[in-house]
Amino acid sequence: MDWVNIGIGAISAMFAYFLFTSDNNKDTTDHTEDAVSDIEINDYSGRHVTLSCQTCRKLKRHKEIEPNMYQCVKCKRHVDLRVS
Repeated sequence: MDWVNIGIGAISAMFAYFLFTSDNNKDTTDHTEDAVSDIEINDYSGRHVTLSCQTCRKLKRHKEIEPNMYQCVKCKRHVDLRVS
């Protein structure tokens, strides 16, 4: 057996082990206690996605105006992706 293959296998095994055992939530402090619980956020204007606009016939940016309801930035056509 070639030593290079053994080394690459060991490095790959260590990478896979650390990839699946790492804890992404190392920050255990709860920041929700500092926030005011009476505030309800319903602002969807900050989310922009790129969708195909049927009026413009191109890929254009769309602004989310409601959950899964988008509006083309250029022609203002609504795209409804909600489940009916």
